[in-house]
Amino acid sequence: MKKIILLLFCLLSAEAYGQDKGLPFYYAQAKEAYRKKSYPKFYEMIKEAHTLSPYHQGILYQLGLAASLTGRKEEAIENLKQAILIDNRFKLEGLADFNLIKGTPEFLKLLDLQKELGRRIIHSDTAFVITDRSLHAEGIEFDPVDNTFYLGSIHKRKIIARTPDGRVTDFCQEGIEGMTSIFGIKADAKRNVLWACSSPVPEMENYDSAARSAVFKFDLTTRKLIEKFQRSRYERDGDFGDLILSDDGEVFVSDGKNNMIFKVNEKRHQLEPFFGSPDFLNMQGLAFSKNEKYMFVSDYVKGIFRLTLRTREFVPISCSLDASLKGIDGLLYYENSLIAIQNGVNPSRIVRYFLNSSQNQIIRYEVIDRKHPAFGEPTMGVVAGDVLYYIANSQWGGYTENHQIKPNDQLQDIVILKSKLDH
Repeated sequence: MKKIILLLFCLLSAEAYGQDKGLPFYYAQAKEAYRKKSYPKFYEMIKEAHTLSPYHQGILYQLGLAASLTGRKEEAIENLKQAILIDNRFKLEGLADFNLIKGTPEFLKLLDLQKELGRRIIHSDTAFVITDRSLHAEGIEFDPVDNTFYLGSIHKRKIIARTPDGRVTDFCQEGIEGMTSIFGIKADAKRNVLWACSSPVPEMENYDSAARSAVFKFDLTTRKLIEKFQRSRYERDGDFGDLILSDDGEVFVSDGKNNMIFKVNEKRHQLEPFFGSPDFLNMQGLAFSKNEKYMFVSDYVKGIFRLTLRTREFVPISCSLDASLKGIDGLLYYENSLIAIQNGVNPSRIVRYFLNSSQNQIIRYEVIDRKHPAFGEPTMGVVAGDVLYYIANSQWGGYTENHQIKPNDQLQDIVILKSKLDH
């Protein structure tokens, strides 16, 4: 137990961050209090850390521990539950620190929940495989007109196309017009256009720290670049993580660094701020509701938000079920539900969250896949008709400490999984 506590604390040491009374300070104070078995102070300090970082699973676990050690049974159970919903590997059994609660019905229920969260669930089959192991695919899109899939490459800075006969070709050349790592992709079949957003990351070939994020517009038929949209070099660059397309052909892109949604203004040939809020910590996936009244936005740390496009009102999607909305990368809307690709939880999972009629609350959920044997790091997906397709093993772990791609025999073929969705 102490080993786990110390490991979590060393991630944010007071020595590394200074002695100001911020999160590292309270981490260090809690660590020392636990070591000295000064449990009231341990509780007090970790409670302060939780106030500053209420979504961190390690802090939630330690707060549950501290609550148990100081006689707060209900608080202990609730925080431990929130911790294992995010990461079910936290140790619950065999610890004297939980003597106060370990025989209670609530604790036994918690152990059952932990076991359930570790159970493998598989509803998907392999749709197809890409054998270029160093591609490192992140985003995926489907064009229903010619039944072609498009995948964006993080490492090779390009887009590939896979036709129905299984043939794979480059849709565009590597690094065209300064293209960096490809994240979100959307095909506008009505206007014969393919959109993609890119941002520089150290894992891409020929990494240049001065490279900038951009949105690219291609002709679907000729595969020629029509236009590139970037923010001014005088503005702070961002991390473009996802891109969505309205029925009218308007393009929106999420920026996880600035926590801002940008809109492509084709008449002015520029990216314009559309919506931002300090309440976001790490903006990720975007999805429209069926009538485009709402835009759903996943925050990797805080969960899912609903943005009303006309009024710019945004509210968090509430969920009182035994489920965590943390760690959502890809986000898709289907039949009054949100499909979340969660790679920031353990184990990784693909979950369909069903909304109430007001679309501001999750009322039930179904796990599509959890601990699928094809999983590396699932990232993004696309719904084609009533079938979900998603990248099962985007290979962020396929690099050395210096961000160099590993040899082919240490990588995997890229697996695209598919699962039929019920109406």
